[in-house]
Amino acid sequence: MFRRRTPPKPAISRQQSFEARPFAVEVLAREPLENGGARLTVPMRPRGYQKWLLRIPEGASRRIDLDAVGAEVFDMCDGRTSVKQIARRFAGKHHVDTHEAGLAVATFIRMMMRKGLVSLAVEREK
Repeated sequence: MFRRRTPPKPAISRQQSFEARPFAVEVLAREPLENGGARLTVPMRPRGYQKWLLRIPEGASRRIDLDAVGAEVFDMCDGRTSVKQIARRFAGKHHVDTHEAGLAVATFIRMMMRKGLVSLAVEREK
Protein backbone atom coordinates (compact mmCIF):
# COMPACT_ATOMS: atom_id res chain seq x y z
CA MET A 1 0.00 0.00 0.00
CA PHE A 2 2.68 2.51 1.00
CA ARG A 3 5.47 0.73 -0.77
CA ARG A 4 7.17 2.60 -3.53
CA ARG A 5 7.11 0.70 -6.79
CA THR A 6 10.46 0.12 -8.36
CA PRO A 7 10.63 0.08 -12.13
CA PRO A 8 11.01 -3.42 -13.56
CA LYS A 9 14.51 -4.44 -14.50
CA PRO A 10 15.04 -4.73 -18.23
CA ALA A 11 14.69 -8.34 -19.32
CA ILE A 12 17.38 -9.80 -21.51
CA SER A 13 16.87 -12.54 -24.04
CA ARG A 14 18.28 -16.03 -23.72
CA GLN A 15 20.76 -15.26 -26.49
CA GLN A 16 21.94 -12.10 -24.70
CA SER A 17 22.32 -13.97 -21.42
CA PHE A 18 24.58 -16.59 -23.03
CA GLU A 19 26.65 -13.87 -24.70
CA ALA A 20 26.99 -11.92 -21.43
CA ARG A 21 30.35 -11.91 -19.70
CA PRO A 22 30.21 -12.70 -15.97
CA PHE A 23 32.80 -11.13 -13.70
CA ALA A 24 33.57 -11.97 -10.09
CA VAL A 25 33.42 -9.49 -7.23
CA GLU A 26 36.46 -8.59 -5.17
CA VAL A 27 37.65 -11.59 -3.17
CA LEU A 28 39.34 -10.60 0.10
CA ALA A 29 40.74 -14.07 0.84
CA ARG A 30 40.67 -17.52 -0.70
CA GLU A 31 41.40 -20.73 1.18
CA PRO A 32 41.59 -24.15 -0.49
CA LEU A 33 39.30 -26.85 0.92
CA GLU A 34 39.99 -30.57 1.27
CA ASN A 35 37.43 -31.49 -1.40
CA GLY A 36 39.21 -29.37 -4.03
CA GLY A 37 36.87 -26.44 -3.57
CA ALA A 38 37.52 -23.03 -2.10
CA ARG A 39 36.35 -20.88 0.80
CA LEU A 40 35.95 -17.30 -0.41
CA THR A 41 35.86 -14.28 1.87
CA VAL A 42 34.00 -11.44 0.17
CA PRO A 43 32.86 -8.00 1.37
CA MET A 44 29.34 -7.88 2.75
CA ARG A 45 27.19 -5.38 0.89
CA PRO A 46 23.67 -5.01 2.29
CA ARG A 47 20.98 -4.46 -0.32
CA GLY A 48 17.48 -3.06 -0.22
CA TYR A 49 15.87 -3.10 3.22
CA GLN A 50 18.98 -4.64 4.77
CA LYS A 51 20.59 -1.21 4.70
CA TRP A 52 17.99 0.12 7.12
CA LEU A 53 17.07 -2.96 9.14
CA LEU A 54 20.51 -4.44 9.80
CA ARG A 55 23.40 -2.55 11.30
CA ILE A 56 26.30 -4.07 9.45
CA PRO A 57 29.65 -2.52 10.35
CA GLU A 58 31.84 -0.99 7.66
CA GLY A 59 34.29 -3.54 6.27
CA ALA A 60 32.21 -6.58 7.27
CA SER A 61 32.80 -9.72 5.25
CA ARG A 62 31.24 -13.14 4.79
CA ARG A 63 32.53 -16.55 3.81
CA ILE A 64 31.15 -18.73 1.07
CA ASP A 65 32.23 -22.32 0.41
CA LEU A 66 32.33 -23.61 -3.16
CA ASP A 67 32.91 -27.20 -4.17
CA ALA A 68 35.54 -28.08 -6.79
CA VAL A 69 33.17 -27.61 -9.74
CA GLY A 70 31.80 -24.35 -8.35
CA ALA A 71 35.30 -22.98 -7.79
CA GLU A 72 36.21 -23.96 -11.36
CA VAL A 73 33.24 -22.05 -12.81
CA PHE A 74 33.86 -19.09 -10.47
CA ASP A 75 37.47 -18.89 -11.70
CA MET A 76 36.25 -18.67 -15.30
CA CYS A 77 34.13 -15.59 -14.46
CA ASP A 78 36.81 -13.08 -15.45
CA GLY A 79 34.77 -10.52 -17.40
CA ARG A 80 36.25 -11.58 -20.75
CA THR A 81 34.75 -15.05 -21.16
CA SER A 82 31.07 -15.35 -22.12
CA VAL A 83 28.64 -17.75 -20.45
CA LYS A 84 28.53 -19.75 -23.69
CA GLN A 85 32.34 -20.13 -23.71
CA ILE A 86 32.36 -21.15 -20.04
CA ALA A 87 29.73 -23.81 -20.82
CA ARG A 88 31.78 -25.15 -23.75
CA ARG A 89 34.93 -25.39 -21.62
CA PHE A 90 32.96 -27.07 -18.85
CA ALA A 91 31.42 -29.57 -21.29
CA GLY A 92 34.80 -30.43 -22.78
CA LYS A 93 36.52 -30.91 -19.44
CA HIS A 94 33.74 -32.94 -17.80
CA HIS A 95 32.63 -34.85 -20.93
CA VAL A 96 28.98 -33.79 -20.81
CA ASP A 97 26.62 -32.54 -23.49
CA THR A 98 27.01 -28.85 -24.38
CA HIS A 99 23.30 -28.19 -23.79
CA GLU A 100 23.42 -29.79 -20.32
CA ALA A 101 26.57 -27.86 -19.47
CA GLY A 102 24.95 -24.63 -20.66
CA LEU A 103 21.94 -25.13 -18.39
CA ALA A 104 24.09 -26.10 -15.40
CA VAL A 105 26.53 -23.21 -15.84
CA ALA A 106 23.73 -20.66 -16.41
CA THR A 107 21.88 -21.86 -13.30
CA PHE A 108 25.04 -21.75 -11.19
CA ILE A 109 25.96 -18.26 -12.41
CA ARG A 110 22.40 -17.08 -11.63
CA MET A 111 22.77 -18.48 -8.10
CA MET A 112 26.14 -16.72 -7.68
CA MET A 113 24.51 -13.49 -8.86
CA ARG A 114 21.82 -13.82 -6.17
CA LYS A 115 24.54 -14.30 -3.55
CA GLY A 116 26.41 -11.26 -4.83
CA LEU A 117 29.52 -13.15 -6.02
CA VAL A 118 29.16 -12.45 -9.74
CA SER A 119 27.75 -9.70 -11.96
CA LEU A 120 26.93 -9.90 -15.66
CA ALA A 121 28.21 -7.49 -18.28
CA VAL A 122 25.62 -7.45 -21.08
CA GLU A 123 26.26 -5.64 -24.34
CA ARG A 124 23.51 -3.25 -25.35
CA GLU A 125 21.69 -3.74 -28.61
CA LYS A 126 22.28 -1.05 -31.20
